[in-house]
Amino acid sequence: MPCAQPRREESVGDAPDSTYRGGAVRARSAARLAWWLCAVALAMMLARLVVVVLARTTAPPPGFPSPGVQAIEVLGFLGAPILGAVIASHRPENPYGWLWCAIGLSLGVTFLAVGYGAYALVVEPGALPGGVAAAWVSGVATAIDYGLLPFVFLLFPNGRLPSDRWRWVAWTAGLVGVVLVVLFAVGPEIYDFPFVDNPVRLAGATGELVEWLFRSGVARVVWLAYIATLALSAVSMAVRFRRASGQERQQLKWLAFVSVALFGFFVVDVFVSAWQGRLLDAVVGAVLFSAMYTAIGIAVLKYRLYDIDHLISRALSYTLLTAVLTAVYLAVVVGIGTLVGSRGKPSLPLSLAATVIIAVAIQPAHDRSRRLANRLVYGKRATPYEVLSEFSRTMARASTDSLLRMARLVVEATGAVKATVWLRLGDVLQPQASWPQIGPLPEPVTLDGRGVEQALAVPEAGGRAFPVAYEDELLGALTVTASPAEPLTRGGERLIADLATRTGLGLRFERLKERALFAKALASFLPPEVAELVEASPAALSLREEREATIVFSDIRGFSGLAERLPPREVAEVVGRHLTAMVEVVTSRGGVLDKFAGDAVMAVFGAPRPADDHARRALGCAAAMQRRQAALNDEAVNAGLPAFQIGIGVNTGTVIAGTLGGPGRLDYTVLGDAVNVAQRLQSEAVGGEILASAVTVRQSGTDRAEPVGLKHLKGRQELVDVYRIRWADTPTADQPGPTAYAE
Repeated sequence: MPCAQPRREESVGDAPDSTYRGGAVRARSAARLAWWLCAVALAMMLARLVVVVLARTTAPPPGFPSPGVQAIEVLGFLGAPILGAVIASHRPENPYGWLWCAIGLSLGVTFLAVGYGAYALVVEPGALPGGVAAAWVSGVATAIDYGLLPFVFLLFPNGRLPSDRWRWVAWTAGLVGVVLVVLFAVGPEIYDFPFVDNPVRLAGATGELVEWLFRSGVARVVWLAYIATLALSAVSMAVRFRRASGQERQQLKWLAFVSVALFGFFVVDVFVSAWQGRLLDAVVGAVLFSAMYTAIGIAVLKYRLYDIDHLISRALSYTLLTAVLTAVYLAVVVGIGTLVGSRGKPSLPLSLAATVIIAVAIQPAHDRSRRLANRLVYGKRATPYEVLSEFSRTMARASTDSLLRMARLVVEATGAVKATVWLRLGDVLQPQASWPQIGPLPEPVTLDGRGVEQALAVPEAGGRAFPVAYEDELLGALTVTASPAEPLTRGGERLIADLATRTGLGLRFERLKERALFAKALASFLPPEVAELVEASPAALSLREEREATIVFSDIRGFSGLAERLPPREVAEVVGRHLTAMVEVVTSRGGVLDKFAGDAVMAVFGAPRPADDHARRALGCAAAMQRRQAALNDEAVNAGLPAFQIGIGVNTGTVIAGTLGGPGRLDYTVLGDAVNVAQRLQSEAVGGEILASAVTVRQSGTDRAEPVGLKHLKGRQELVDVYRIRWADTPTADQPGPTAYAE
């Protein structure tokens, strides 16, 4: 049974590791598969371009697109397999990426079949077998492309339907897609090859039924059903948007920005055949699909996700501005021209007047159109600056976790290229958050007495630095790199400066709370004086200062015999009563209790806070400790408890004072030869005796010192001049109180 536990622990520890390895292998395999599918699709598309180049001098047959149109169509769809590979390799668990892999592969088959059929039927007729079959395959693959399109919107962005209620839409879209494939397969003409008869012609009554269906307009009804499913898939995005929040809402904005234009393009493409040669069809389709690939990639991978608000706002702003200026020009030139009887002829004075009006009104119109666009995009908080101002008002109550959000809002609201938040740690500015989150944060910067602008001039070249301060205390900085197309305005600079000020207030509040909590935690194992210093400045925790101080050591005489005679519990009670009394004496005299070493006590005077009279106070404390022990002995005799005496050593000298230790253990102490001398003097003192060095006696100015002479202390080569301190008749009024030291 004892052996079972180790095996059970081993299995628990191995499972996560093996799971991780298995997950990593699956992710790498998925990424390789995605990129292989992408490579196959791109190879098939590029084969189509090769055929276009070979056919550049061949006149296309009636109804067949020109080489330029063919090339544009291929280039417009190259992004589909790439998008699928990028999403599937980064998010293999998301079915949406694999949907695009399927679309890319279907497009690849389409273009390869079109290229093969074009070469076999148009470029070099009869040179390759199966040209008609390839043309038929291209038509069927095109129908598959159309059938997959509604799922681009239905499953965006996580590969799942908005809810179970949308299952019927997905099934309907799939069914309509299958019907489209059948129509393309058995129709009288082949898509992209109208000059070729469909090789799949049904005979007999079935063939007559198919011909009747096409003549009666059933095919147009199927296309209407397809448009309806496409519209419903767009509605699903609106439903998602209404329920979504945060990142998902931003993701939907990216696709919605291009899907409206894409949907309109498909309606026109299906029902309007106004352009012959399909040149406009190909150009518009290529542009819109490229925009859709980019928008979907940004949304699903969450790269610069929040730039869409600024993009939509800018597009609306310039659209409104163009509409207003066009209306003004038409009103002046056409409207006034009609009133004055120009009879439709161009009027130079009216054109000049319209130009002057537009030149004067363009800036106010631009400002108003921008505010209106921001109102439409951002809602009640009309402008990005108002969003930023609202955040600055709440920053005073926020924690430092809001720094990343602050950097992001600065970029979104001002159109800046980058924003970085720095916090001051000692004399160093440390970067804490940056937006956009591209690449590592900048290296820390040392102030070295320089201002924020000068210190950050090199690491943030081209940016503007705003100090984050509270009153005269510098807490950090905010650097903003503006876009060359949209430099910071004075209003924007004032608002960022206001944000920095309010952020400074919030950080100051947080820093005070952190200091108080930190000092409270340290007070449990650091002397109160040290904890106060840390509360005022946490950097004091790492300081090691050289100070002149006086050290007091006391130790119980005959403790070994005492421990031998008494039970351990009684020994602990006796020693505990003694140590408690000694601590009270030390702290009441303004000393710092350094440590306990068994039954010994070590106290320091003059550190961490400096004091000019540390030697006098240390000798007074030693005398008070002897008197207090004498009182304890009287009480012990009356209670029938054992009595004992203590020996004390006192020395003055230069020490290193600070916190020492390692992980999990930290102590405040003093080190140096002066400490060793004090401990050796304590070991030389007999019970009830105080031995002090000549340095301590001289600095204290006491008249109760009796020379003992030069003594050789253990571990030292030089002799030490030692004095014995009379303590029995030392008046307590001569001793300093707990506040009698220099601040």
